[in-house]
Amino acid sequence: MLKEIVFQELTVETPEVSLYVRVAGNPQSGNVLIAINGGPGLSNHYMLGLEDLAGENFAVVTYDQRGVSRSSAPPMDPSSYTLSKSVDDLEAVRKAIGVEKVHLFGHSWGGLVAMRYAAVYPGRVRSIVLMGSASPAWQDLIPGFARFEERVKTLQAQGIIPQDLSPKDGQDDPTLRAFFSDPNFYFSPDDKGGPPEFSPVASQMTWAAVQGYDLTDEVAQLQQPVLVMCGKDDPYALLSENIVSALALAKVEYVVLDKCGHFWHECPEAFFSQVRDFLDLPAAH
Repeated sequence: MLKEIVFQELTVETPEVSLYVRVAGNPQSGNVLIAINGGPGLSNHYMLGLEDLAGENFAVVTYDQRGVSRSSAPPMDPSSYTLSKSVDDLEAVRKAIGVEKVHLFGHSWGGLVAMRYAAVYPGRVRSIVLMGSASPAWQDLIPGFARFEERVKTLQAQGIIPQDLSPKDGQDDPTLRAFFSDPNFYFSPDDKGGPPEFSPVASQMTWAAVQGYDLTDEVAQLQQPVLVMCGKDDPYALLSENIVSALALAKVEYVVLDKCGHFWHECPEAFFSQVRDFLDLPAAH
């Protein structure tokens, strides 16, 4: 019989925003993973499959970042969407959960937040799991942007992605299919791994705020265990190699997932097997 995972929803107040937070499993166990989603500007909906890791002895926490979905928006200015503000919000979530040290899971943009948080609060981080993460330096993103744009154009020519790429607030990002190994794959519509909402404003403001960033020196000082994963067919796959090279002092495991793009939803068995092994969690039943 499948176990029923207990979850609760919280509103975490910060000086600038109210953050929607969802906790699955038992945070009183002291064994907590906080998951930081990508985009920037994607909601936590597509992260909910991570709750399969939760149970009596482990908790999974997801949240909508500032300006996204069920969290409130700060003033519409890049100064409200800096990397430091994202780190402050993550710290507010950790405090609200009431656990001293956490595991971090960072996907895409969320990986950058995870690495920056670990640099600012090294004593608060037990380990880091990165999936399709942004690289520690802006300059490494640029060839990734080019590869992604080329894939979008190819899929537009095939009629898989529309010609009009103007995202509508609260709807799916029309370029999402370019992130998958199989462009005909898409998120399940159910609650576990359903498509994320997308906030174009949060995305635009965040990119404007962080352009030109360089965390290379900070990442080189991280000493936590780090699992770096990427899909073999992710347009941004080479960024993971940059991360591995930058993690000079950390104990790093590097895994490339076959038949997988930017999101683990295409290769869930391989993905969850790696994560469970890394976090020393029992195999799923």
